[in-house]
Order: sequence, then structure tokens, then C-alpha cells
Amino acid sequence: MQLPTLEIHSTDAYIGIRSQRPGPRISQPSADLQIRQQHVGLIEISQTAAKLFIDQRQAFAEANLKTPLRMANDYWDKTTSVVHQYLAKTAQQGNQMMKIENGARGGDAFAQIAKVNGERAPQKAVYTTMPRSAFSISFDYQPGQLSMKAPYKEPDITVTPRSPQIEMPKWQLDVYLRQKNDISFQAVGAEVNMGL
Repeated sequence: MQLPTLEIHSTDAYIGIRSQRPGPRISQPSADLQIRQQHVGLIEISQTAAKLFIDQRQAFAEANLKTPLRMANDYWDKTTSVVHQYLAKTAQQGNQMMKIENGARGGDAFAQIAKVNGERAPQKAVYTTMPRSAFSISFDYQPGQLSMKAPYKEPDITVTPRSPQIEMPKWQLDVYLRQKNDISFQAVGAEVNMGL
């Protein structure tokens, strides 16, 4: 006699896992930079004129072109010198004549005095240039000055920093049933009363 057998068929269940791991997103907005500067349209420029002084008095004096006061002073100096020379000469000649009167040897004193007084000074030819030297004219130069004033105002700089934007999405893990489990029974062999 053949006994019935029971066949059992089962199917395993499979679980599926789906994961999402997005990376972080970082963005850095640019800082807000504002620069304000007031430009002043006023510039002050001042200039001192240069000065040139030319002194030609000595050159004019050498050319005998003098002011009346200077001519009078020069004439006085020259006259004073001539008078002193004349007085010295007259005193010397007087001493020579006194020697005759005192009986000393000096009989030829009158002849010598007459000879000295009768001689003319030799004439001299003098060559000169006008002005007589390069240093007869003096120059005095005072350079001018140029000054500029431009007011400077510091710029007003405002920087507004912006924080970085960081996004960190959540990781997701999805678990799902990929295959359902299943079990089935079947009687094989002899007849089996399925109603039982």
C-alpha cells in the first residue's frame, strides 16, 4: 500500500533596499561692497613769480654814467687825495727852501723845484672795455614757487559679508519587499479526502 505524501513548496521572501546619499551643497554668495568717495572739485594753485635782479651800477660807473650823488662823492674823494698830495709836495719844497735860508748846501733847490713843477706828467694811452669785467654786472635770481592744494577725503567703504549657504539633504533608505514569500502544500500518492 502506498501512503500519500505531502509535498511542501515554499518561496523565500526577498527584501530590497534602495539608499540615496546625496552630498552636501555649499554656495558662497559674494560680499556686498560699497565704496563712496566725495570728489572735491576745488584745487588751489598758487604761484610766486620768479624775480631777477640785475645790478649794473658798477658797469655804469665804469662808463662814467653815475648818479649825481655818487659823482659828488667820487669827486670829493679824488679832490681830497689831490689836496693831500699837493700839501705834501708843498711841505717838501718848503723844507728844501729852508735849507737855503739856514745856510746849508742847497743853492740848486730853486732849480730842482722849478724843474719838478715845470714837468708835465707823461700821457698814457689806456685800452679798456665796457664793462671792464664780467663781474661788473651782478645777477640775483630768486626762483618762483608753485604750490598746489587738493583736499583729500578718505573713501567710505562698507563691506557686508554674506554667510555661506550650506545644504545637507537627508539620506534616504527605502526598504521594500522585492519578492513575497509563498508556501504551498500538495498531497501526492493515494487518494486523500480533501474535505477533511
